[in-house]
Order: sequence, then C-alpha cells, then structure tokens
Amino acid sequence: MWAELGGGLRPYDPLADASQPVGALVFGPNISRRLGRVLGINILPPGRAMCTYRCAYCPLAHTVELVDPRTARISASWPTPEQVASALAQVLEELAPSSALDALVLIGNGEPTLHPRLPEVMEGLRKAREAHAPGAELVVFTNSSLLTERRVLEALALADRVVAKVDAVEKDLWQAINRPHPDLTELPRVLEALLALRRALSELGGRLVISTTLLELPNGLTNAREGHLRQLGAFLSLLSPEQVHLEMPFLPPGSPAQAPPKHEVVRAALRLAEELGDKQVFVLAGTSLPVPARLLRKAGTSPPPEGRRRPPEAALLLLEGPGGRTRLKILKTLTAKKMNCHQVAKATGISWWTAQKHLQRLLEAGLVRTVPLGRRTYYAITPTGLTALEAVRAGEGRGQPPTRLL
Repeated sequence: MWAELGGGLRPYDPLADASQPVGALVFGPNISRRLGRVLGINILPPGRAMCTYRCAYCPLAHTVELVDPRTARISASWPTPEQVASALAQVLEELAPSSALDALVLIGNGEPTLHPRLPEVMEGLRKAREAHAPGAELVVFTNSSLLTERRVLEALALADRVVAKVDAVEKDLWQAINRPHPDLTELPRVLEALLALRRALSELGGRLVISTTLLELPNGLTNAREGHLRQLGAFLSLLSPEQVHLEMPFLPPGSPAQAPPKHEVVRAALRLAEELGDKQVFVLAGTSLPVPARLLRKAGTSPPPEGRRRPPEAALLLLEGPGGRTRLKILKTLTAKKMNCHQVAKATGISWWTAQKHLQRLLEAGLVRTVPLGRRTYYAITPTGLTALEAVRAGEGRGQPPTRLL
C-alpha cells in the first residue's frame, strides 16, 4: 500500500524522527506541545531540506539548503498537490479506526511555503481533511519570510491555524539569528505581511500564533534584551495574535549560541504580557506544555544557581577547532580527581607542554580551576566544566532530548 510514488518519494513513514530530515510526505502521529496528537505533512522535495533561513538554533542548520525561492521552485522536483492529498487521504483512512487526531500539520524539511503550488496543496489538504478527519485542525508552521507573496498569503489564509515565526523586529538581530538568504525581502515588509495575514485569517475564522525563540549569541546579541522586547511588544500589540509562544531552543551540539536562563525567559514573557495580557503569552520550555504568563507571575522567578549555564566558549573548546578532542579528554580525566600538569599529560598520553597549553585554554574559559598544593599547581574541573561535559555527552547520543518540537 505504501509504495514509492517515484523519485524516491514515499507516501508515509509512521516512525519518522521529527528531529531529523523526514523522508516521506506524511509522518507520525506525534505528540505536539501546542496541538496534541498530530500527523505531520512534509511537502518539500524528497531527500532535500530547503529553507529561506538558516536559523542559529535550527537542528537542521548544518544540512539545510539556504535557497532563493525563485530558483528553488523551478530547479527542484516537488511533490504534486495530487500526490500530497492522496497520501494524506490514504493515511487518514488507515488510521481512522484507532486514532483521533487533533491536527494535520505542514512542517517538514524546511519552509513549506516554498512549494510552487502551495494554494493547490492547501485546497487538496482541506478536502482530504474534510473527508477523513473533519475534527482535526489544518495547521501550517512557517518562518514568515515569504508572506510578502500574495499567493502564499492567500494559501495560508485557508489554514485553521498558522504558527508564524517572529524572532526579531530589528534588522541586525534578524540577520544574526535567522540568517536569511541575501536576496530575501527586507524585514519591514515581512512584518507588514504578517499584519495582512492576521486580517486574512480573521476573515475566514483562522487563528494566528506567533513563535519567538529566545537566543543569546556569542557576540553579545540577544533578542531577550529589554530594548528589543519593548519593540517586539509594540509590534505584537498591533498584530494582536491569538497567542505568543516564547521558546527555549534545543541547540544542536557544538552550537556557539545558547538559550537564555529560565528566569530571563520568564522576565521576557511577563514583559510582553504587559502589552498583550497574561492569557496571550506562553513559555515553551523543554517538552512541557505551553505555560501561560499568569501562572508564571503567580509562581515568581529566581536566578539559576551559579555554574548551571554552559558558556559559548565551552562548545567551541570541546567540539571544534584544533585540539578540541584533546581538551575534551583532559576534562573527562579531571572528573575523577584533581591532577597536576604532569599527571594530566601521563593520563591522556600527551606531552607536558601540550597539556599545559590546553589546561591554560580550559582555565581561561572557566572549565577548570587551579588548586595550589605546596609547590605544585593542581587542576580541578569546575561546575561550568561539568555542565559543558554533560552537554557534549548528550550530543553524543546519551540522553539528548528531541531537538525539533511542535
């Protein structure tokens, strides 16, 4: 029943890992933090991950093709609207006896609004939904970059809900966090298009949810600072979406960026709630359901214990660049006990001079500290070093959480 449709295109994969590129048109069901029990729909070309952004926090950042939409639409082999609708109808028929779905979600290997026949795709999906799963919402996740195109705007207006990305309302932050294709429309036009989408959805009974991923970059830029939150709040107040979701990202191993600490995310949520109301702003942290700002306000906040955050330098020191593996080996060795430079060199099989050089780098990054004992200097791993080591171990496959959540 699930034979390939040609060109390597598979109709259905029930076991697809949503944190990795998906190899089928339809996948799941999965559990969404926002939407409940969902079936995913991937309308990107088979075997390719394509997007107009290469976001600093995206788990597919190292594999996604950063594309100009005009070129991508004519050069790639896209699944047809008929193939997409047929695959969804078949899967829904098969699932119908045992699975009550809350939503059918366009999210897959990149930006779904790149599809050259998006209006027809949406029409076909609506018909399949009405015939086989009338109780399920039709939802589209988008990075918002192509809303300036009238055909995209009209297609998304057919959705029951659109989850649209707005990580920044300042050009420098937008370019640093979302890293758009250089030929893409400027940010002010994208924000204007979001206002038009809100009006179009309202006319047809659809709903708009804004998703903002909070991030700190190594150069000090962050979209969680007060000045940007004030501008973001002003825009969102004008936009008036149904909900705003502030997300803490699951960063890919080796990413130099980091998520702000939870107390700063809570502060950002409460700041936006001053503009929008406690019932419209939510925080998404980990696999938890969206938590409304009103509960966060009642619960209160406190800064995290010292040493719980992994500095950007840790990822660079332990995972990238010359000597990264050696520094990682040294840090693992120091989890057993304090050692002097000679002991570190012997335990790791390197020269004294090499050990000294790498210990100095780890010391400067705060991953180890010195412990004077008589005439000798010993080295001990710090809480920050332990946190960095845990992060690296998670990235090697031990306990890493899913990195792309709905």
